[in-house]
Amino acid sequence: MTTGRWLALKRWKAGRRSGNERYKALLDGSPPSPSTDFDDAELVCLDIETTGLDPATVDMLSIGWVLIRNGKVDLSTAESHVVKPGREELGDSPAIHGLTDSVVEQGTSPEAAMQRVLEVLTGRVLVVHHAGLDKKLLDRLCREQFGDRLHVPVIDTLALENRRKSRHHHLEDTRSLRLPDLRNHYNLPWYRGHDCLGDAISTAELLIAMVASRDSATTLSDLY
Repeated sequence: MTTGRWLALKRWKAGRRSGNERYKALLDGSPPSPSTDFDDAELVCLDIETTGLDPATVDMLSIGWVLIRNGKVDLSTAESHVVKPGREELGDSPAIHGLTDSVVEQGTSPEAAMQRVLEVLTGRVLVVHHAGLDKKLLDRLCREQFGDRLHVPVIDTLALENRRKSRHHHLEDTRSLRLPDLRNHYNLPWYRGHDCLGDAISTAELLIAMVASRDSATTLSDLY
């Protein structure tokens, strides 16, 4: 079974079990086919700042995204939200993200943030750098609020570059797969990190550069 059909089956099963209208609307909004050309798809490049690195326990502190449309970053779609954490102490997070207790205390709730994420992702593809953190956290929050995972197609720029390196294993390539290091490799400008919207835009630009470096036309299936 292809990736697209497998995802469609999981979405169908989740829709039958769910009683939440917003979640069902996400599942009913068909994402683009894997055969869709990259330039013809709408993609949501998203980043989350958290209280730690374990998606099973961390809280969301902020979330930001921007859309890729027609193969370009659409800055008019840029959006970010500070999120009030529910369980964990901030710890060292303020020193990393600049999000202090007083700032996050005024933030939106995780529930409201996830409702907005579902709206934005309906009919679109999710793009993250390191799905092992951001996508797993979204899956956990989705299960807690809606009873099932976030069943959307995902492009992980870290995994995509790692596969490229694996295909060229005869080449000596020991560079880091961190977002700023990959941006440098693709001759993209340096941005200050640990800001959710800045990192979302950075990820969007990186994906566009990665697609531009390919030798042939790119469909979504080439990026999953």
